[in-house]
Amino acid sequence: MTDILPTPPPATGSALPATGSAQPTAGAPATTLPAPRGESPTSTSTSSPKPGPRDAYFDNAKFFTAVLVVLGHFWSVYGDSHAVHAAYVVLYAFHMPVFVFISGFFSRGFMRSTDKFRSVFPTLIVPYVIFILLYRAQLIFINDVDFRLSEILRPHFLMWFLVALVLWRLSAPIWGHLRHPVAIAVALSLVGGSWAFTADSTLSRTAGLLPLFVLGLTIDPKHVQRLRASWTRWAGLALLAAALPAAYVWELGTVVPKINSGFLYWNEGYSDMGYGTAEGMAWRLVALGFALLLGSAFLACIPRKRAWYTEMGTRTMYVYLLHGLIMKTFDYTGMLDEPVLHGPLGIIGVTLAAAALGVALATAPVRRLTRWAVEPSARWLLRPAHGRT
Repeated sequence: MTDILPTPPPATGSALPATGSAQPTAGAPATTLPAPRGESPTSTSTSSPKPGPRDAYFDNAKFFTAVLVVLGHFWSVYGDSHAVHAAYVVLYAFHMPVFVFISGFFSRGFMRSTDKFRSVFPTLIVPYVIFILLYRAQLIFINDVDFRLSEILRPHFLMWFLVALVLWRLSAPIWGHLRHPVAIAVALSLVGGSWAFTADSTLSRTAGLLPLFVLGLTIDPKHVQRLRASWTRWAGLALLAAALPAAYVWELGTVVPKINSGFLYWNEGYSDMGYGTAEGMAWRLVALGFALLLGSAFLACIPRKRAWYTEMGTRTMYVYLLHGLIMKTFDYTGMLDEPVLHGPLGIIGVTLAAAALGVALATAPVRRLTRWAVEPSARWLLRPAHGRT
């Protein structure tokens, strides 16, 4: 696995897979997939069709989403700028929900095949252990945080997503048996915001963003296909463009009450943000609505054809895991607090540098240098699968 989001299926004459393709909808018959690296194909079929060309659309979507993740983390230091914070609020209204939605869309194999669960340990859990140790080392040696053995593997910064993805994928078989899976996931998300486990930000995000994963897991691909019509690109661009000044006005708090953006981060319960259960549920439902609306607008803007960055969309795990180490080094050493970086030119410079960093981390040389950590050779930890030699 080279990216934090699963590999898109081959193109088969249409932009999205149809039922029975490499990523079927819930309840579709299983087909033979290419075996993971280091394992032989399953013995359920005597022959396996050669994979066709990749669908560039989803690789492009993953690339742009990964770059936005990098931008968002660097913009987080600009709480003193209304304009940047407004852009930050708009970004957080949709970019992680899109990440979660695409993760669900390409996790459908977990609904039909227990063999898919073999990939969870080597591709998510082992990289998590490697990188959480690196992030903890940063805290201790650069940020002068005391070492505590009890916290050594606790999720920190962006590592919550790998934990959440493990939990979401483990739950995948359940959703295929439900008549209204998305509605049930929304109900669990709304109720979960009032539970005590929301004191843990990872579990809070896992519960809060669950509906987006389930939506991707169970949606009919034809609905996603509609986002790729030619007219939707202009509608999506217009909607995203209108969201920026709206968020700026809301952020100022002079025309309408100042926005409470805590609901867009999914990391706190209702009581932690000062809301009662009913009011908190209402605002979380609004946040889910914004995620769906702006996320759809973003996906409508994604280029449909191959480009110079398409291949980079297959390496989103490298961008996701590595950029945080760089960003936190700048943060812990105080470099991002320099006054020169908080003026207009400094903000533009940091934004361009962050985007360039996202691109650089998705390149082939970075993959070769860091593959030992992002894609460790950990399949030796697994027992041979049933029916394999």
